[in-house]
Amino acid sequence: MFSGIKEALAGRTFYGRFELIVSGFILLLISVIIVYTSILASITVAEDFFLGMQFIETGVVKDTFGLILTILILLEFNHSIVSALRQREGSIQGSIIVLITITVIARKLILLDYASATPQLLLGLGGLALALGALYWLIAGVERRRRGGQ
Repeated sequence: MFSGIKEALAGRTFYGRFELIVSGFILLLISVIIVYTSILASITVAEDFFLGMQFIETGVVKDTFGLILTILILLEFNHSIVSALRQREGSIQGSIIVLITITVIARKLILLDYASATPQLLLGLGGLALALGALYWLIAGVERRRRGGQ
C-alpha cells in the first residue's frame, strides 16, 4: 500500500502532492458519509415499510427519495474525485462540477413542495437550472472542440 502511495507521489510538484493528499482525504470523508447515509436510508426505508399505507403519503416518499438522491449525488462526487486521481490531472474538471450542481438543483426541484413555493423561488430555481444548462453546454462544446483538435 505504501509503495503505491510513494509511486503516486513520485514525479509530482509539492503542490501536486498536496492536492493528491487532500483529494484522498476528501475521498475518504465522502466515502464515510456515503456509508453513513446508506445505513440511515436503509433504516428509514425499513421504518417506512412498517407504516403500511401511510408509506404512500407524499411526504414520506419524498423524504425517502431525497435520501436516495443524496446518496447518488455523493457517489457521483466521489466518482469524480477518483477519476481525477486516476487521470493524474489533480483537479476535478469544471464540467463534472456543473453536472453535479445540475443534479443537486434537479433534486431540489423534485422534492420541492410546490403548494408552498413562492413564484420568486420557482423563477430563481428555473433561472439557475437554465443558466447551469447553458454553462454545461458551453463547457461541453469547448471540450468537444479540444478533443477534435487532438
